[in-house]
Amino acid sequence: MKKYKWALIIVIFLISITAIRLLWIGFLTRLDFPENPSANHGILDLRGWKFSDRKTLQLNGEWEFFPNTFITTKEQAEKSKKVYLHVPQKWDALFENDKKNSLHYGTYRLRILLDEHKQDFGFRVSELNNASAIYVNGHLIGKTGQPANTLEDHKGKNIPYSVSFTPEKKEIELLIHVSSNREKGGIIKPIRFGLMEAINFRNYLSIGLQLLLCVVLLLHSVYAVILYFIGPSPNKGLIYFSLLLICAIFSVLVSDDKLLFKWFSFDYKWSIKILFLSYIGVGAFIPLVINQLFPSYINRRALRIFISYCVLYSLFVILVPQDFILQSSKVLLSSALIFSVLIPAINLRKATTDIDEIIFLILACLSIGINIIWSTIKTNVPIELMHYPFDMIVALLCFAAFWFKRFFRVSSEVKQLADRLQLEDKRKDDFLVNTSHELRNPLYVIMNIIQSILDDNVHSISNEHRNRLKILINVSKRMSFLLNDILDVTRLKEKTIQLHMSKVHLQAVVIGVIDMTKQMVEGKPVRLQMSISNTFPPIKADENRLIQIIFNLIHNAIKFTDEGSITVRATLSNGKAQIYIEDTGIGIEPEALQKIFQPYEQASINNFRDSGGIGLGLSICKELVELHNGTITAHSVPGKGSTFILTLPLFKEEDNEGESSNLFFVNDHLDTIAAAEETHATQIFTEKNISLSKPRILAVDDDTINLNVLTTILGEKEFDITTVTSARQAMEKLEVQQFDLVISDVMMPQVSGYELTQMIRKRFSISELPVLLLTARSRTEDIVTGFQSGANDYVTKPVDSWELKARVHGLTKIKLSIEERIRMEGAWLQSQIKPHFLFNTLNSIAALGMIDVSKMQELLDEFSNYLRLSFDFQNADPLVPLEHELSLVHSYLSIEKARFGDRLKLQWELDHTTDLFIPPLSIQPLVENAVKHGILKKVKGGEVCIRIKIEAKYTEVSIIDNGIGMNEEEVRKLLIRKDYSEKRTGIGLQNVDRRLKQLYGRGLKIHSKPDEGTCITFHIPNGAN
Repeated sequence: MKKYKWALIIVIFLISITAIRLLWIGFLTRLDFPENPSANHGILDLRGWKFSDRKTLQLNGEWEFFPNTFITTKEQAEKSKKVYLHVPQKWDALFENDKKNSLHYGTYRLRILLDEHKQDFGFRVSELNNASAIYVNGHLIGKTGQPANTLEDHKGKNIPYSVSFTPEKKEIELLIHVSSNREKGGIIKPIRFGLMEAINFRNYLSIGLQLLLCVVLLLHSVYAVILYFIGPSPNKGLIYFSLLLICAIFSVLVSDDKLLFKWFSFDYKWSIKILFLSYIGVGAFIPLVINQLFPSYINRRALRIFISYCVLYSLFVILVPQDFILQSSKVLLSSALIFSVLIPAINLRKATTDIDEIIFLILACLSIGINIIWSTIKTNVPIELMHYPFDMIVALLCFAAFWFKRFFRVSSEVKQLADRLQLEDKRKDDFLVNTSHELRNPLYVIMNIIQSILDDNVHSISNEHRNRLKILINVSKRMSFLLNDILDVTRLKEKTIQLHMSKVHLQAVVIGVIDMTKQMVEGKPVRLQMSISNTFPPIKADENRLIQIIFNLIHNAIKFTDEGSITVRATLSNGKAQIYIEDTGIGIEPEALQKIFQPYEQASINNFRDSGGIGLGLSICKELVELHNGTITAHSVPGKGSTFILTLPLFKEEDNEGESSNLFFVNDHLDTIAAAEETHATQIFTEKNISLSKPRILAVDDDTINLNVLTTILGEKEFDITTVTSARQAMEKLEVQQFDLVISDVMMPQVSGYELTQMIRKRFSISELPVLLLTARSRTEDIVTGFQSGANDYVTKPVDSWELKARVHGLTKIKLSIEERIRMEGAWLQSQIKPHFLFNTLNSIAALGMIDVSKMQELLDEFSNYLRLSFDFQNADPLVPLEHELSLVHSYLSIEKARFGDRLKLQWELDHTTDLFIPPLSIQPLVENAVKHGILKKVKGGEVCIRIKIEAKYTEVSIIDNGIGMNEEEVRKLLIRKDYSEKRTGIGLQNVDRRLKQLYGRGLKIHSKPDEGTCITFHIPNGAN
């Protein structure tokens, strides 16, 4: 019963496609005039004829023909011998008695009588073997090849072409020179004549249909190649199908209008060879495709014989001259094409009882066979039929229907299997989740105990045991990662993960992740590096999840890379960001590469079961990337490394609408956020007085929207907030301003928040300038990296406004209290006048009372001024006028000068300044240090120079002496803070240095050489009042 049903389908199909072909031929007849006049004795009378812009005439009938003669004028025609030939028709019979000459030539002549016309007319030549030139009224207007009367000068090129002209008189003399080295020469197909609009319409319609078919075939060929490379396993059938379509494209381009030979210059010999090779290719690949789809139903022996036949025929076409090819073309080419259709059709008939979709392949083969039959008919009849693409399109549709039918059948079978596996999979997930929760608490207890043992300085342990404990810590961390991955897998399956999409700078995320993973490559010759341009546009993503994706991929690369580099780079492709994570590790085997994004597949990669994890990281990455509407792929060469490629959408400006900041989720509804004006990232240091009543905060974030929100949350009335958009700008601000707190985002381009914190810690201690980090994640690795960089605290995004305010208040209060303690320490140090200095000064005053009362009075005044300024409450202020400090220095030096006389020489180099404020007790301790530890240690004494020099941006204060000096090691130790248990020296200098750093970001600069002296310098920014 099934066979009869299929037979009926085949019959209906054949009738349908034949009917469509006949309808097409009927449509083409509408492009011709119903009554086509014929030429008689070389004259075609078209006087009174109404031409159309859509219809053309066929110049059929009796033409004058001048054999073995090329004429160009009417006089030559009257003198030459002529015969009448019916056109279209081969001229073989005319040269039947002249077989010894391989080249035949002659001139066709037709006189066309017209009414007076001013429109452009044209001729279309479809097939004229095999070189021709057209003359109208003695003028050459077009040609193909080079017609000649000798074989040496003849150049064959049989390409359809059209020519146009404007008739200047009522009679058109049409001369066509033709030469051919083939047996079948002359005008074989009708020559069309009409208005140029009609000629062009027919040309464009024919070319358009051919290009349409070529585009359809090319798209399917490309799809087949893509499927071959992205499919689960290489399928040679897809490559065969792609090559079949490419050969079909060539067969279209070398027939009818022969577009390929119009685009590229080929001689006649190679145009014939390419034509035949394309047809052979179509015939050879059809059974190969069918064999790949149904290997068990194709006779392998018959297939091998047929493919061998096609290969031999191709070699024959390539090697022999075109004359032999054309002579054997009917038998050889027809048999190849017919058998290419019959072999699959006959063999597939066996499979019809087993597989329903086979009928579509049979119909495709029949459609191709019908196309071959009609093409043969079209080639051998003296009529011109326009290109017909629909047989091949129907064949492609049948192929597509076959694959869709197969896909649906396979999908149904897979669904049944999937339903059976889902229940077991659900049970497995529930077990893993429960196990993960139960293991987390004891795991953290173990990690904490081990860490406490490692940090215990009282009970020492051997290096061997310490290394073993570190291994235990690393293993525990890996297990922690694994437990987190298991929980994430469950959330992804249950679709409980929600993304907070926002504008994210990729450079910032990558730099932050690299900082987090640096400790993982310690002890390995592996470099972590980023190669992403600063101008790379932002992407649209959830920052927290993007960090997780990049972290997992870099962590995975570190595990499998023993030496070399791990590089993160990014490019733009089709309006999306492509992120590459490349490593030089051990690589991944091709069979494992297909499975790495599946859960629990990691253990099989390269048989590295000791690398840690059970293969969930890459699976989580894939799921998270797909939630971002992106893709992730991997390429690898075993032994050379792997490359993972992420494709994520770019951020667009219209995405701003309705988007909340990627930093903050403010609980209290702040209406002022929307109205907050953007703060310029590079504010210029102003000359206004530093606000001492409000804590000064430096906020660092590459997104100005986040800075506006931060400013609004903290409130400008409560804090003095300065905002910048990069770490470089932050360090510049710290050079010229004093701040009580730095709030920095972790993920910033060029320099991350971690690196910025490390840069700050090189100049400020953890108590001198607190740093609060804003991080998108609160996982252990993020927090540990922040604290190791030197941060005081962190807040996880999205930020709760009350939590942020509480932490900012706490850190600023601690900073201000420490700052106050340092100032009080400086004042206290000054107030602790050493008894022997007091006694020595009084003795000097008493001695002068007996020698010089006026000098005693001057010394007494200076000593009184010195005591007054030393105990002045103004010393506890952050800044004092320069005159205040110089007055104290002058009094001190006057006292010492009176005591030591010529052993102490003084030099003052002061630029005039009246508006400079400096930290109190910042010059006097330096001068006292120079006198006591530099000058007076020498028997002859020396000179102290107090120099104040005004530069463009700052004022330089220098204390210079030519005393005993110091070596480099003594200079280095001078400003190092020591524990209270150690002997402390240079306390005064350390206090001055710390206060200068707090206020201006720079401390003391000390240059000294033994026996040459010492120069201590510091800078006060101009306007820092």
